[in-house]
Amino acid sequence: MAEAILEVSGLVKHYPLTRGILFRKQVGSVKAVDGVDFTLHRGETLGIVGESGCGKSTVAKLLVNLERPTAGSIKYKG
Repeated sequence: MAEAILEVSGLVKHYPLTRGILFRKQVGSVKAVDGVDFTLHRGETLGIVGESGCGKSTVAKLLVNLERPTAGSIKYKG
């Protein structure tokens, strides 16, 4: 099998829900991505599909480091 060039493990992104204007208090969170795992090997093509609002764009933002994950890891190789 070809070498892995991208490994995503336990990827999680939660956005905080806050209340208040001056004294912001976190009152909960929205789970945008919760537990994404995949490995992409050299020569493979990956497609991410799903319903509107399921976290596809959030995963893309995490992969290109526009957002920081709440938990999990993204490892690039090659």
